[in-house]
Amino acid sequence: MDRVMVDFVKALRGNGVRIATSETLDAMHALQAVGYRDRRRLKTALGVTLAKTEEEKSRFDACFDQFFQFNDFEQFEDNQKPEPPPASLLQSLLNPTPQPGAEPQSELGQLLLQGSPQDIAQSMAQAASAANVRDIRVITQKGLYGRRMMMAMGLEALEQEMWAAETAEDPSQAALGQQLRQARERLREEVKHYVERQYLLQASGDSRALRESVMRETRLENLREFKDVQSLVRKLAKRLVATHSRRRKVYQRGKLDVRSTIRHNIPYSGVLLETHWKTKRVDKPKVMAICDVSGSVSQYSRFLLMFLYSLTEVISNVRAFAFSSDLMEVTDWFERENLDTAIDLTLDRLGGGSTDYGRSLDTFTTLCLNQVDHRTTVIMLGDARNNYGDPRTDLLQAVHNRARQLIWLNPESRLRWGSGDSEMKRYQPYCTWAEPCQSLNQLERFISNLLRYSQ
Repeated sequence: MDRVMVDFVKALRGNGVRIATSETLDAMHALQAVGYRDRRRLKTALGVTLAKTEEEKSRFDACFDQFFQFNDFEQFEDNQKPEPPPASLLQSLLNPTPQPGAEPQSELGQLLLQGSPQDIAQSMAQAASAANVRDIRVITQKGLYGRRMMMAMGLEALEQEMWAAETAEDPSQAALGQQLRQARERLREEVKHYVERQYLLQASGDSRALRESVMRETRLENLREFKDVQSLVRKLAKRLVATHSRRRKVYQRGKLDVRSTIRHNIPYSGVLLETHWKTKRVDKPKVMAICDVSGSVSQYSRFLLMFLYSLTEVISNVRAFAFSSDLMEVTDWFERENLDTAIDLTLDRLGGGSTDYGRSLDTFTTLCLNQVDHRTTVIMLGDARNNYGDPRTDLLQAVHNRARQLIWLNPESRLRWGSGDSEMKRYQPYCTWAEPCQSLNQLERFISNLLRYSQ
């Protein structure tokens, strides 16, 4: 029973349901209370303990229906119970007293011909655990694991009994042999479907993890080929929120303030009944993101903005600016529209034109240089290719002098910085730090460092 539940929890995790160890133990207790016989009660009990959100409940339902699906045996059971013949027919027989049919002797034969669908389902689940069906990774292993399951259920003894019965002269034995053969074929078909479902359940989690790993390492400009990349970005953002929210709670406890504690406990004759702490004020970072949205660089800006505006729990003050030939603040679009619409508006309306970093920096300093202070982190995202125009490094220096930190993320490798019309080497001295940013992994690492060092 425990092994089946562990396999089911693993399948749920592979399909995106987050399950803690304590919740797995709760599910074990629920399983001991309801058992496997009543499928509806089992689903309700496990759903209450394992699925927490509406999305997880939907995934749980689909996963449960695949994992505990043995409906074919209900039809099989009905087929094994023919209605009795009418009395007039019995009276017309030469032998008015019908002879009872032969009973199966093998354990699997008894299970298939006399057991309930629930008994068969439980036996299959136990055989699947014994055969390690959860380890299936490629569909071509379906026949191998199906054979292992049937052997674990006692196929060898059933086939020996079946062959002996079919060659016997006794009609009742021949009938038994036919019943056993039909039961074996029904079992083989059900085992095949079970293994296929296990492949979809177990391998889908590995496939999703592999796909996410590929997406995290793929260059951002090529991620448009993946349909589920936005859900991955949101997943990474949620993880960052959880990590840095916990960190803030730890910091807010502070250190013991000995003087204040002693002073406030004077009325208690110095007994330390009340403790006071040196608390550290935690300021959420104030971020201004300036994004080049021209050409292929626009895809890098898309994911940076998507990350930043998915982190409102830990970065409450984000202002977004976009430019190609000139700069414009687009914060209002992100406040009024949903995230995807705001990003599309930004790229569509500002993505054209020849890139001009000097002009864009001039517009930025005119609009909000006075609003940049010691709490502000300014993020520049672009390849610094200025079409041989004036880079206005003096304006970037002015921003650097006022900001807490000025970070430049460049989608090109360091080897290309300063080549052709790239002004990166001239901008770099006025950056707190400058890094290549070409994949989701690098972008996630940058955001994590931003949150860590801004506290």
